[in-house]
Amino acid sequence: MAKKNLPVIKVRFIALTVSIVLLLVGMFSIFFNGGFNTGIDFESGLSQRIQIAPVGLEVSYDGDASATLALDNSTITITTRDDSGAEVKSFPSSTYATASELADGLNALDGVTATAVDGSLKTADILSGYGFPATLSSDKTSLNFENSTGDTVSIDEVREALSALGNVQVQTVGSDASQVFQVRLSTNDGDTQASMEEAVSENLANTFTDEGFVVLESNFIGPKYSQTLVSGSILAVLIAMVLILLYVWIRFRIAYALSSIIALTHDVLMLLGFIALFKFEVSSTTIAAVLTIIGYSLNATIVIFDRVRENSELMKNKPMQEVIEHSVTQTLSRTILSSLTTVLAVLPLAILATGSIQLFAIEMIFGIVIGTYSSNFIAPSFLYWISNGLANKKKKKAIK
Repeated sequence: MAKKNLPVIKVRFIALTVSIVLLLVGMFSIFFNGGFNTGIDFESGLSQRIQIAPVGLEVSYDGDASATLALDNSTITITTRDDSGAEVKSFPSSTYATASELADGLNALDGVTATAVDGSLKTADILSGYGFPATLSSDKTSLNFENSTGDTVSIDEVREALSALGNVQVQTVGSDASQVFQVRLSTNDGDTQASMEEAVSENLANTFTDEGFVVLESNFIGPKYSQTLVSGSILAVLIAMVLILLYVWIRFRIAYALSSIIALTHDVLMLLGFIALFKFEVSSTTIAAVLTIIGYSLNATIVIFDRVRENSELMKNKPMQEVIEHSVTQTLSRTILSSLTTVLAVLPLAILATGSIQLFAIEMIFGIVIGTYSSNFIAPSFLYWISNGLANKKKKKAIK
């Protein structure tokens, strides 16, 4: 018995209606959310990842050599350098389990003075913040530990602490227990990275004391660079679309090229609407996701169109609708398996990763789903409409 064709052309108006509704939802999301949640890449300013964490240990050095303190995989390393060379001493958390034990180990070094502020804190919970390795001196260097007491700070408290700086965006990173917050602050005239970092630290210190927090990461983007990045990203997407149009036009015909571009534009707009709806951060990683999805969706569409072209010769006496539906049905198993395999490869990153990598994976999964849908329903539908339109136009010219 012949395999029944997938009625993609028969349901084309349903597919188009679904797409229009979803696109409108995305557009309204952009409007009601006040635009996209642009990251530091596209909006000049300061972006810091801050963790509220208590001080467990204070270290100072009054020797004649220069000394630095580094942290790698919960192992404290003290490096001293003088004219005779460098000496490195390591203090792993497996041997020095608590802040008290670590302080005893550090005090055994010449010139080093270590004081356990809270000796019960675990060495495995020491945080390596922005500015490490730290240069030791007679001034105390504080080592912060993850908060394990359960007395957590809310995001509203962090917002209140930074409210004097004006329009500051604060987001929670990870679980509430980790006490990690992403802080973004736009630049004003005359602002520099140093001045903005100092302003954030001073305001946080007023609420959480000078050592009650640690800056894990700090990034600064100037206005000129962010504008260049925005224009460059838009140009990259437009160039990709134009090159795709030319490629498909040369390989197939204009009807195939226009249908491919419409489907790809559909995918990009869908992805942007999805990002706006869930308020995901738009950064250079988002542009990478968009370009990747364009390539993935185009590949699936080309496979179907290639089969349509072959079947157009083999099924000359059949209507265009039947040719397209038969071609989509023939490639359906290949399309589903390819999409499923790619989703399964990216899914662990969407679940287990954090930050921009997780967002990239989530956007990829959504883009793959939308790209598969558009390749099998949107692109074939427009190919049918455009091909019929061009054929009718050709017939009218022939009659005249």
